[in-house]
Amino acid sequence: MSDHHYKPLPWTRLKRGVPCYLPKLAARTALDVTSPAIEAMTDFRRLAPVSISRDASLDEANRVMTLCKVHYLLVSDEQRQLLGVVTEAGTRGHRPLAAAHAMGIRPGELVVGNVMINKHDDAEVMHLKDVAGARVGNVVATLKALGTPSCLVVEHDDSDNHVLCGIFMLAQIEQRLGRDPQTEEIAHTFSQVVSSLGR
Repeated sequence: MSDHHYKPLPWTRLKRGVPCYLPKLAARTALDVTSPAIEAMTDFRRLAPVSISRDASLDEANRVMTLCKVHYLLVSDEQRQLLGVVTEAGTRGHRPLAAAHAMGIRPGELVVGNVMINKHDDAEVMHLKDVAGARVGNVVATLKALGTPSCLVVEHDDSDNHVLCGIFMLAQIEQRLGRDPQTEEIAHTFSQVVSSLGR
């Protein structure tokens, strides 16, 4: 339809000398175990996670994390396929030095793909269709049954591919339920690292 059918909206100009403030972040609503599960999910469809190429340098990864104020980046390819996750711990300190030594290269030659945690490293997932009709209590029970502090949420596209659409993080949910977050064990899997660093 042609845009000639639409009337322009009223507009004005900012007044000189009148402050214009950035918006305050909306406060998260309190949860209880009967709340819809979707309210406890970090929704990547509304707030896209920060991603980077596997061929990017570690310096670039560190700059992006600093700029975006995050502690991890999702690693994707040109087709936006999820490859893994890279964390601050993997790009700074002794870990990259150890990786470079093991590969027989200089630390400055390392790229994100050399230090990232692969997505196939035991990544647990829930399906969005199951989450849609569930309650927060179901999510907490699932995370505890899995023995993991987090779980990725995926849906399927028309070609039956997985599409990452969010993550549940137990510590974040417990906090919003008004409980003390449980002490977590050292994160070993892909989704545990995302959970422990992504708060």
